[in-house]
Amino acid sequence: MRPPTPRLVLSVTLAALASPAAHAACALKDVFPSGVYTYRMSGPSPSTYTTTNAARSNSVTSTTTVAGTTTSMTWACTAKGLTGTMSTGGKDNLTTTSSAFLPPLNVWRPGYSWKSDQNVNMGGGITAKSTSVNKIVKRESVKVPAGTFTAWRLDTTSTMTMTLPGSSAPKTTTIKSSVWYAPGTGMIRSENSGVTTELVKVKR
Repeated sequence: MRPPTPRLVLSVTLAALASPAAHAACALKDVFPSGVYTYRMSGPSPSTYTTTNAARSNSVTSTTTVAGTTTSMTWACTAKGLTGTMSTGGKDNLTTTSSAFLPPLNVWRPGYSWKSDQNVNMGGGITAKSTSVNKIVKRESVKVPAGTFTAWRLDTTSTMTMTLPGSSAPKTTTIKSSVWYAPGTGMIRSENSGVTTELVKVKR
């Protein structure tokens, strides 16, 4: 079996992690505002990356550059939920469909939870399905390199089943993550699988 390329795996991972923020973009721009954001990732392979968000009335395009690879994802609101198309500049294009929305920030409260489903189809023969349980934990003061923000903490547990080319046995994994959203700024911090990502700077 030919192993998946790092770019393919990166694309699937970005799609899964971007899903909650993309849901919010349909309801409000406070969680996914326009601008250029620089993030620093700590962990086994520390790195810095930039994300450029271009929000519109019913869609958002997010372009991320990691280690020289640029990934562009556009999410659009539809009657059935969200549809997302990701492009990595090559044949590894990815199409994602999701089925849940976040409420507007003015009704966020600790304990609010919801489920979302996601299907991913990608060039290279990789398909993935995931079910996520999302929960708003609390609002707290969070200090990151870009400053100190009052942010909402959102915890997500995702169960993802991935089918790789040439494999008859799908691989299932559970991912637990925490993301902090600051109204008017967006994501300022995330923790996922031993990797912490923090906002370093933002340019409007």
